[in-house]
Amino acid sequence: MPTVIIAEKPSVAADIAKVLGIKNKMETHWQSDEIIVTWAVGHLLELKTPEEYDEAFKNWRKTIDQLPFIPEKFLLKPITGRGSNRKQLTAMKKMISAKDCTEVVNACDAAREGELIFRRIVEFAQVKAPMSRMWLQSMTDDAIQNAWDSRVSADEYSPLRDAAVSRAEADWIIGMNGSRVASTFLRTSRKDKSSLSLGRVQTATLAIIVDHEIEILGHNPMPFWELEATFSAGDATWSARWERAGHKDNSEQPEHKAHRILERSEKEMLEQVIASDGAFEVKQTNRDAKEKPPLNFDLTTLQREANSTWSWAARRTLGAAQELYATHKLTTYPRTDSRHLPEDMMEEVSKIVRQLGAQDSLHPHSKRLVDDGLENVGRNFDNSKVSDHFAIIPTGKLPPGNLDGDAARLYDLICRQFLASFHPESVWDVQKRTAAKQGQNFIKEQRHLTTPGWRAVKPKKQSLPEGWNNLPSNPADAVMDEHEFKEEK
Repeated sequence: MPTVIIAEKPSVAADIAKVLGIKNKMETHWQSDEIIVTWAVGHLLELKTPEEYDEAFKNWRKTIDQLPFIPEKFLLKPITGRGSNRKQLTAMKKMISAKDCTEVVNACDAAREGELIFRRIVEFAQVKAPMSRMWLQSMTDDAIQNAWDSRVSADEYSPLRDAAVSRAEADWIIGMNGSRVASTFLRTSRKDKSSLSLGRVQTATLAIIVDHEIEILGHNPMPFWELEATFSAGDATWSARWERAGHKDNSEQPEHKAHRILERSEKEMLEQVIASDGAFEVKQTNRDAKEKPPLNFDLTTLQREANSTWSWAARRTLGAAQELYATHKLTTYPRTDSRHLPEDMMEEVSKIVRQLGAQDSLHPHSKRLVDDGLENVGRNFDNSKVSDHFAIIPTGKLPPGNLDGDAARLYDLICRQFLASFHPESVWDVQKRTAAKQGQNFIKEQRHLTTPGWRAVKPKKQSLPEGWNNLPSNPADAVMDEHEFKEEK
């Protein structure tokens, strides 16, 4: 009396079979006396088109007045053009609709689309057996075993199913109806046989892009100047930028910044101040600035940081993150929108911290946390901010020696973010020099790290510029060695 487990792809099915000790591999599944592990290949089923409900809809123009067409019940059909997939679906349907099948287990991706893939299969096969859900947060052996042991009734994930079905049906309603209307009325001539595609997300996104392009094309650039100058006082030399005293930004005039000179009269006034007799008085103030450690990554912040660090496109980052999760089992589920961790994970996190210490590049940071304890516990562990998945973190598994390329770089980034999130704040000494004359200020700030904290894990380039020496006194007289008005638009 077998239990049938459905994974989303063959590689995941193989991982599950290995953990559960199933060694007998068939063409369409793995099998033991009590368990069958089979797989989908992504989506195997799709919603039928309007003409498959009513042949009259084959003629788009003649049925245009019957739109919108919304079926009373949406029907499924196998996706055409994939012979091997059709064979896999037929075999799977036979397994899960068999009279001796005692349980059907959903081991598809732990997300909305994974839920939809499974639910469409069991609906198409008219499954009568009880159904349950394995929720895989990572692909390590321990995580697979835990997901198997703690599987729950599929009914607990009915809201996720409803969200997936609603998304798919909304896409269908807008896409099928909107595309027919657009293709019928927006063609340039009757000879034009091309079709126009409208979509719930793509059309709205295109509208945002078009609106922004129109805004750019309609922008009338306003010329302005920026005033840069070089000062010296004793052994100290530095560059600074003029900033308008008492300036307040105005959201209705975003171009009006403190350092921008918009009026020629203001430029001429500054030229007179610079040319006038007398030195500039320079004062330096120092203050401590604390920098909080980062939270762990969700997919969006991971993609953003990979883009700012290496100029990666979002798809490239997702591909590397998926490889780390599914192939190497080094990180947790990547398609998450949470940056927090469940409160019952503290012991597991402490274990992962220790395991990361086996890697030379991460050992000092791991040891620091083991010796001093984890900081920011309340900030990182928060059940109220964890949805279907928690933040992207390392699993603690030691990476293979041949891990390289994008996967290696992204893995190091995820590990460092994880370790940094449990370190204390970093502290910077912010030195601000203001050279003033007749109420006009030239300002320069420099930051120097005094207490590394989490910046020991994720260093930030810092160095005082050449010539930034101590002032002879505070305040002191300074000389403007040179200046330049830079014209911009």
